[in-house]
Amino acid sequence: MDDVRMIRDVLGKAPAPSADATARARAALLVQARAESAAGTVASPWRRRVAAVRTRPAGRSDRLGARWWHVSLGGLGISAAVATALVVPAILGPATVPAGPDRGGVGSLPATVPIGDGDDAGTVLRLVAANARLDRAVEARPGQFIYRVGEERSLSLIGDIDGAGPLARVWVARRHEMWYTVEGLRTARMRITEGVSRTPLTPADAKLARELGYDLTAPPEVEEYGPAPDYQPPADCASCPAVRDPGDVYRPTPAYLASLPTDPARLLATLREAVGDQNKHSPDAQVFTRVLDLLREVAPIMPPDVRAALYQAVALIPGVERVEGRVELAGRQGVAIGRAGESTGDETQREELVFDTAGRELLGFRSVQIRTARGIPAGTVAAVQVPTFTIVDRVGEVR
Repeated sequence: MDDVRMIRDVLGKAPAPSADATARARAALLVQARAESAAGTVASPWRRRVAAVRTRPAGRSDRLGARWWHVSLGGLGISAAVATALVVPAILGPATVPAGPDRGGVGSLPATVPIGDGDDAGTVLRLVAANARLDRAVEARPGQFIYRVGEERSLSLIGDIDGAGPLARVWVARRHEMWYTVEGLRTARMRITEGVSRTPLTPADAKLARELGYDLTAPPEVEEYGPAPDYQPPADCASCPAVRDPGDVYRPTPAYLASLPTDPARLLATLREAVGDQNKHSPDAQVFTRVLDLLREVAPIMPPDVRAALYQAVALIPGVERVEGRVELAGRQGVAIGRAGESTGDETQREELVFDTAGRELLGFRSVQIRTARGIPAGTVAAVQVPTFTIVDRVGEVR
């Protein structure tokens, strides 16, 4: 649904604003976001207050293990960077996500004022939040499924990774398809097409890969998994009462998402308490990862005002910064907001959200190498993915 149709739905018979008026309104949002950043009216007063919340409930670590492969994919040997690099388009219709260079006809509107190179993370995220509040809520019934599909690329190292031998660097593309329940995100089926393409980083990497016996032209391999151990199929009758799962931060049902605060600071405090202190990473790193997971997993069923608050909550997490200039994702120019993770040996990556340059759409996620390691230079994009989401009635259904 494009902006004009959405506004007409709200106003009823009242005449919808012109495309030019809509564009000017979006430009005004950016001006307001910049003014709020300059005044420090949103992020600064709350940052210290929220950073002090460090509740650590027990029993979270075994819950993480019980999630199986349903979202993390770690049990399949897929790198964490790849498994966590999922895109969530900003507008999702009740059946499908619009494909193509722009969403839902928005490209027909006059250009808005782009995000400036001097706009910080708080400004960008406030603009994105203001736009998110205009999105239409998606209705998903109990018993339906979220079908997520997308091709991802990750930079793989070929050779003796733990030794001192040479390593070939090859971009490997994979296609992931998942069907998971609207209630609780329980995976019913997953299909992975491995090796959709294999592209060496440089001609020297191509030569070395061949010398190491790596077949750059091998055909793709398809593997099927499912269902997850905790999956229960919906009752096979239209009149059967739906099971109402209250959910939690790791099983974010529609009821759980609807219960979340829409004030950014309160929402972040709620998530900090729910996530707790589970592992060796800092509480800030853990809550940032969980926020990104929520955006990756449940964007199709997240109320627009909650998603808007989630964007603004990201700005309140210490260490979140605007990446300088413009970045590229799947052939589109965008603006990246990221946070560097804790070092693992000599490797450190920055996980990023990438928005379009007008702040109207979340284009995707990237993992970027910020320290040179194992022959991968700093600044190298280590993983990207651009999937789509569809609400379907049956496992295996594709729209």
